[in-house]
Amino acid sequence: MSILAAFTKKSSNKLFLSLSLGALSGVLFSGIMPMLMSGIQPEDPNFESTEATVANFLTFEFYNYKLAALFFVTCFFIFLTRTLSELILLRLANDVAKDIRTEFYYRISQAPLPVLEQLGSSKFISSINIDVPKIIAGAKTLPVILVNSITLLGMLGFLAYLNFSVFKLVMVAIVVGTFFYQVPMLFGKIFLQRSRDIRDDLQESIRGLIFGIKEIKLDTLKRDKYFDLELLHNEKLILLNENKSQTIIKSTKNFGDLIGLLVIGLVCFVFINYYSVAQHELIGVVMALLYVTGPISALLNSIPDVTIASISYRKLNDLLAEIPSEDVSQNISPVAEWSTLRFEKVEYQYPGVNDDNSFKVGPLNLEIKKGEITFIVGANGSGKSTLSKLLTLHYRPSSGNILFGDIVLSDSLISSYRQIIGAIYTDFYLFDRLLIEVTDDVAAQIQNYLVMLHLDKKVSIFNGQFSTTSLSDGQRKRLALLVAFLEDKQVYLFDEWAADQDPLFKAVFYNEILPNLKLKNKAIIVISHDDSYFELADQMLVMEQGMLMLNTKSLLDDASNKKIA
Repeated sequence: MSILAAFTKKSSNKLFLSLSLGALSGVLFSGIMPMLMSGIQPEDPNFESTEATVANFLTFEFYNYKLAALFFVTCFFIFLTRTLSELILLRLANDVAKDIRTEFYYRISQAPLPVLEQLGSSKFISSINIDVPKIIAGAKTLPVILVNSITLLGMLGFLAYLNFSVFKLVMVAIVVGTFFYQVPMLFGKIFLQRSRDIRDDLQESIRGLIFGIKEIKLDTLKRDKYFDLELLHNEKLILLNENKSQTIIKSTKNFGDLIGLLVIGLVCFVFINYYSVAQHELIGVVMALLYVTGPISALLNSIPDVTIASISYRKLNDLLAEIPSEDVSQNISPVAEWSTLRFEKVEYQYPGVNDDNSFKVGPLNLEIKKGEITFIVGANGSGKSTLSKLLTLHYRPSSGNILFGDIVLSDSLISSYRQIIGAIYTDFYLFDRLLIEVTDDVAAQIQNYLVMLHLDKKVSIFNGQFSTTSLSDGQRKRLALLVAFLEDKQVYLFDEWAADQDPLFKAVFYNEILPNLKLKNKAIIVISHDDSYFELADQMLVMEQGMLMLNTKSLLDDASNKKIA
């Protein structure tokens, strides 16, 4: 879909009205020159102004007052139609920009998590912050292009009426000038495309700087290497390509601005030596040519914006094409009662990895019961994180079935069952507000939880928004836990939640929070290395090289014996 099609889809009526007003402005604009020529070159050479041709208005005398009135009325309507045309299109452009961004938001929210993890956030942020504004900037040149195109056509027609030989010269100059304008612009476009592609890499480098700042601060050599190989390297490449493209574009635009003047010079210094042109006709031709240089310059100057917009539009569409929609129903319905979450021969293979020796998880057979605490343990890289995302339905099995009770999870049900699951991952994101309705009962619960989690002195909540999220890692996790409590899910997964807590809150989490959730008949899944609390588990799942160990009772017994000892 082209940029123009996007505007048409949003509001074809507004687009048509804007273009129509722009066309009318162009027609009126092209009529200005004939009026001026008629005013300064009356048909009768013996013409002298008389009282019949002069009128007084606001103490000013107006010669040829009828033509003067027509001129000023035309100027007013040019101002009115052109302003309305541009304002309508500007507002339409803002609506289209919002729609493009909104579509982006929904496409991201409905995309499979593995695809988003593979693409990374940098491309999305670059496209929203760079491509969308440039697309809209290019689209906003439509009235300028239309007005000046029609003005140019009108003035060329008037020029043909004045002197057809000069008209032919001007047409040849426009064709030749356009050719010599477009060829350099093609090279400029290549450099702009390279610069745009490198910006994605720069965005990823900036992300690395922000999230890797702790590591970089600990090693000056590492920081310097990162700057040289990533940040400054990409900056140099962008600067090189931007300088080349801007040199070509600016030089070409300035050449375009001179095309009209060069034609005037040819007419005044060369053309009159081969063709007979009356003096008053030559004056008219020169004025028309001076007048026509403005529209030509405006048209040529709009080409870079359109070029950049086309690059950004293609980049945006290429990115959207990489984001498939998750093939599940978005309809949410109440789920059937269940007591057991089961995996039957569940396997997961990461997308795009076809090597038989590559890491995969499964086949897995397990049961998670309501009213029980299940611990998942294992070394780093054993598959715990993949299993956790399968349990929370973020990953969909490559093979096998997931069942809630006797209901086999299908594409039509997965969105509904996701609603009953709450999770706090190690890389959790803490939103700055509660995304639930805050009733009086909820507000009372919030205050109780703040006190229980020792956050009442740190955080307050007003109109559902946290007063701050600038907290320690442990406090942020406690605030995330508060949110999870308020959401009241049936399944809870905690991924190393206690890792950042002091001994006091670690004990509170294991000895109070988890048992309380168990009493509420929640299905509780805890990924943990805290072996001193393994005795709390009703079930222990041990992951090793993507597989689930069957004999887990001995680990629970060992933990119990250690506690007794």
